[in-house]
Amino acid sequence: MLNLILLSMIFISFKVKMWWITQNFFFFFFFFFFFMYFKIPLYNYFSNISYLFGMDMFSYLMFMLGLWIISLVYLASVNIKLFYSMYFNILMFIFIIIFYFCFFSMNFILFYIFYEINLIPIIILIYGWGYQYERFKAGFYLFIYMIFFSLPFFSCLLYLNKINFIFMYYFSYCNNFNGYFFFLLMMIFLVKIPLFMFHIWLPKAHVEAPISGSMILAGIMLKLGGFGIYHVLMLIFKINLKLNFYLISLSLFGMLILSMVCFLQSDLKILIAYSSVIHMGLVIIGFLTLNYWGYCGSLLLMVGHGLCSSGLFCLSNICYLRFKSRSLFLNKGLINLYPYLSFWWFLLCSSNMSFPPSLNLFGELMLLINLMMWLDLLYFYYFILMILMFLYSLYLYLYTQYGKLIFNMNYLVYINLSEYLLLFLHWLPLNLIFLLMELFF
Repeated sequence: MLNLILLSMIFISFKVKMWWITQNFFFFFFFFFFFMYFKIPLYNYFSNISYLFGMDMFSYLMFMLGLWIISLVYLASVNIKLFYSMYFNILMFIFIIIFYFCFFSMNFILFYIFYEINLIPIIILIYGWGYQYERFKAGFYLFIYMIFFSLPFFSCLLYLNKINFIFMYYFSYCNNFNGYFFFLLMMIFLVKIPLFMFHIWLPKAHVEAPISGSMILAGIMLKLGGFGIYHVLMLIFKINLKLNFYLISLSLFGMLILSMVCFLQSDLKILIAYSSVIHMGLVIIGFLTLNYWGYCGSLLLMVGHGLCSSGLFCLSNICYLRFKSRSLFLNKGLINLYPYLSFWWFLLCSSNMSFPPSLNLFGELMLLINLMMWLDLLYFYYFILMILMFLYSLYLYLYTQYGKLIFNMNYLVYINLSEYLLLFLHWLPLNLIFLLMELFF
């Protein structure tokens, strides 16, 4: 049944004037997958296992998040409905196929192949629908970072193949790893998530990408890095116990530095992109501590961040379409012009601050407890980080909603109902999933 749905979407993608039908098809696919597999992976560790594919709670939630974000991409990308929409539909279909193979594969080789193939459609999206000439530099940065760190990972896989290693998840274990293997296997995912000092490609890619590219990058692409870290740590958990201190220290230091860098940004997209790097630093810490609280907190924060960050990028795009600028110095006083839009700014910025009942709150609380169990001397440092993460979200909200209006902008373009629906569909699952919290444990 699933194969028939995916094959039928191929033919729909070639119809230029079927934009909303394709979007509704993605929604149908989401709810079909949700009701078909809802109770199986959450109560059992594995389900639907075959030789190459299988499902657990992590892969199920990540794929459901990907389907939800792809379906919302159509609501956010109405402006390109009349321009090359056939190619856009095909590209979204390719994304779904790649995410399916990435999240449900049970083999390291298969996962690596589609993990790298995923780079091609996102670069096409940036090059084809990007805004400025600098998009070529952003795509080049993305390509170089990913390829440079993927080749060492591939060389490690070749070495494992030489010693007759079993590449299936959950059945793989090797005692011959040293520190070099640890960093070679981890860096491909730490760059994708991304880790501080290897994050330069992310703000550039977000600034030059269209709204669809920003939503896919923030909502799904970064989660592939966390998904890879989770599976690789099962393989190298012994050496991780000796070396995780260095990566956790780098993540904590990077979160502090980037939290202060956020106050110096004047571009909405760059500020939200740095916020993504900070939240993903928490996810890295949660996985590296090898604690059940860290695992659950990282999973919750990845789902919450995917919805919250994607919604904030949609808000910045709505302002860009009206004011033709993402500058904080020009997007001021919006509460006087669009009070309803200001309300959505408040809701999503408060979710980014981890206010209740957003999913970010539960994820960060669990990661705080996990960090205290790992090293209780860090409580004051983490307290400072929480204050800074609250302040830069407050800075983003206050600086855009209050201040003196710039009167050379076009204020007469109204906010469409579809744009309010887009923001609502980001906010609703972000603040209602806490009702199902017992299913995560």
